[in-house]
Amino acid sequence: MPNRSGWGSNDGSGWFSARTAISFGAGALMMLTASRIAPPFAGRAIGSLRSTAGTDPFDARAQDHRKVLALLDRLAETVNAATMRRAAMLFQVKRMLTAHALAEEDIIYPMLHDDAHRAEEAKKLYREHADIKVRLFELEHKAKDGPSWIEDLHALRRIVSDHAREEEETEFPKLRAALDERRTSNLLGEVHCEKSMLL
Repeated sequence: MPNRSGWGSNDGSGWFSARTAISFGAGALMMLTASRIAPPFAGRAIGSLRSTAGTDPFDARAQDHRKVLALLDRLAETVNAATMRRAAMLFQVKRMLTAHALAEEDIIYPMLHDDAHRAEEAKKLYREHADIKVRLFELEHKAKDGPSWIEDLHALRRIVSDHAREEEETEFPKLRAALDERRTSNLLGEVHCEKSMLL
């Protein structure tokens, strides 16, 4: 007797047989695996191409800083009534900062610690990232039209700006001086690979 559920029949000739289900599941698993593996490889390839084209990995970090600060400035210009817009823009800030921080925490800061012998400075930068993440969390969970929201956003912007300045003016030059040309060249690919896991 045919199965009227549409999920196959007793004789295995239905449109969604066990074999089809297994094939579908295997295909979905392959796609999921590819979606997690491909971006880091693509990120590394993009970084390597940019490095070959003469893009400096430390200039690329500074460019990330400028993009985040510009977005924070645009967010600060929003009116209290624009709560949905504030939430969406804050999510974008969080996404950019998370990818940026992941690359620095997993690649740049360990090199700063080991290669440039700046252990205390690297630890300080890690702590600043933690502070930024806590402040982002607080802004995310606070009423977007509340009286202190914009003040807290300005405080976050100051912290990000000071952190970026310290990296660009002091720590990145120290790290650049400690790395040879090959390692500096590979750095951009490694950073892009790490960031692509989140972006």
